[in-house]
Amino acid sequence: MKTKWALNELKKYQDQPLIMDGTVDFSESLKKRDKEVLDAEPIQIKGTLENEKDEVYYVNLVLDTVLTMPSSRSLEPVKVQLTIPFSEIYLPALSSVSPESFTEDELVEELSEDILDLQKPIEDTILTNKPTQVFTEDERQSGIMPSGKDWHVIDEEDHDDHPGLADDGEGDPRFAALKDLFKEDNE
Repeated sequence: MKTKWALNELKKYQDQPLIMDGTVDFSESLKKRDKEVLDAEPIQIKGTLENEKDEVYYVNLVLDTVLTMPSSRSLEPVKVQLTIPFSEIYLPALSSVSPESFTEDELVEELSEDILDLQKPIEDTILTNKPTQVFTEDERQSGIMPSGKDWHVIDEEDHDDHPGLADDGEGDPRFAALKDLFKEDNE
């Protein structure tokens, strides 16, 4: 499926929108841009690209893909299903329409060339919508946290209830000698 056009190619879509329905494979680029992405399945794209008198291009899509990312606990590969709405407005360099004529909620990009390339914006959308934490199904259900000799991980909910971990305001006594180091700055 095509995601890059010369603006001249889009002239024929002034009366009817360009229907986009297909897949693109940006896995290598996504893996290169973000080391947490171990793999990415081809992205299913559905939506429209509308051309308003060669002055404004409206792109409204739904992106579906599956990313493989490392578990936040064990680093085991985890498949993460993503379905993301994508809506952007593009203005050609010589457009008489001003970006200020749109609301704050609308994402408006001014094109520096006579080319509309959606690869980077689609990748950006996927990378900004990937979860910050992922867990395997076993990790989610068991709730068992990693541990080792003289250490163990606890989740946020248990932190406040765990004895000896409450912040008493004193801080680490090993750093007490450093508190007067910048005394002049504190006054």
